[in-house]
Amino acid sequence: MTPQINLLKRAGASFSRKLLAVALTATLITTSAFASGEEEDKARAIKNLKKEFTTAKDIQWKLTDNYMKASFNWNNQQLEVFYNYEGEVIAKSRKVTPSALPIDAQQTIEKRYAGYKTDECIEMTTDEGVNFYVSLVKQNKKTILKINPYGDISVY
Repeated sequence: MTPQINLLKRAGASFSRKLLAVALTATLITTSAFASGEEEDKARAIKNLKKEFTTAKDIQWKLTDNYMKASFNWNNQQLEVFYNYEGEVIAKSRKVTPSALPIDAQQTIEKRYAGYKTDECIEMTTDEGVNFYVSLVKQNKKTILKINPYGDISVY
């Protein structure tokens, strides 16, 4: 009986190794399929970026679960363009000065947020239109405002 038990053990070990090899192969194929799909999406986004911003310089890419972001310099402006995973633009943003905000918003900020320092001011264009986001700081407290083109302000 001992020879049969050893034979069964060897057959079981051989089967386990084959099963492990099949599982590893399937994992590698699946991973490479996803990776190539991600590369194709990024290639589409790169193509679209180069087409729309032909003189873009210093392009940096960041990939997240929800979007791809290209940060770059274009016409002496620092821009960020956000793409979905089909390579389509979902948003564009650029840093602006507080004087680029609608006049009504500038006046409201001056009154309501006296003593705050402007940390950052961004213009964001999406399919909803253009909005501004302003980061204000006072005594280590940060407040972010969302401003529409008409100067209406809400805390973001």
